[in-house]
Amino acid sequence: MCLGAACAVKWSGIFFLIGFAVMSLLWDAGARRAVGLRKPYSGAVARDLSPALLAMGLLPALTYVASWAGWFASPMGWGRNWAQATSQGPAYFVFDSIRSWVSYHLQVLSFHTGLATPHNYQSEPWSWPLLLRPVAFFYESPPTGCGTGQSCSQAVLGVGTPVIWYGGLAALIAMIAWYVATRDWRAGAVLMGYAVGWLPWFYWAIADDRTMFLFYAIPMVPFMILAIVLAAGLIIGPSNAAPVRRMVGASAVGVFTLLALLNFWWLYPVLTAEVLPYAEWSARMFFKGWI
Repeated sequence: MCLGAACAVKWSGIFFLIGFAVMSLLWDAGARRAVGLRKPYSGAVARDLSPALLAMGLLPALTYVASWAGWFASPMGWGRNWAQATSQGPAYFVFDSIRSWVSYHLQVLSFHTGLATPHNYQSEPWSWPLLLRPVAFFYESPPTGCGTGQSCSQAVLGVGTPVIWYGGLAALIAMIAWYVATRDWRAGAVLMGYAVGWLPWFYWAIADDRTMFLFYAIPMVPFMILAIVLAAGLIIGPSNAAPVRRMVGASAVGVFTLLALLNFWWLYPVLTAEVLPYAEWSARMFFKGWI
């Protein structure tokens, strides 16, 4: 249901739906192999595929359709043709509603696949983990509000906290090494979630030169945070580790957390349109691409 709701919010949720569906089948096969079955993968296909299609296919589809209930029920929906459909009787209502719904989807798909108009704040997906080109949603130079005789700036910059993003990048690299070394399912799940939120955009960037922005990376963020959490656990160590090891590890994680809080505090004025002297606004622009 959550994956169906994700698709209802943004169609790129389909990448997560496919990723989690494949991962669930692999987990089923892994469980069969762990208990010693001779044909874990064919057994997973034979016995787990059908219920998986219901859980990861039908239920998300029904959730997605249900999200359009207001559009179906109202004459005000764009392209709805509700009055025409209802005047012809129940059968025509169903037929015309579905036809209008499919037409709406085709128009949305056509718009997005043809979106290639250049924009000052567009960015390519391979640059997103580095925060090289965030979107400036708002910028003004108010005449007053930051002291006498100073140029003022007021901005809303759609950017993440660099300490978290670069720490997350390091944590994701650690997850790759951890998964290769141990096949730990937690690292694999985090990497899968991050990958399906990021890598599909490479196709549209390369094949269609599509206009894209840093905020497309928002669905990647929860998995980046999970990577940081898992890496923090590795740094702190298991419960039976030496007390000195755990103390040093906990101290390192605590320092990282404090740095993240300080970094967010420093950026907060340019995230929330606080009026600042121009020099202070400029000091918060870590890269030229932030301007």
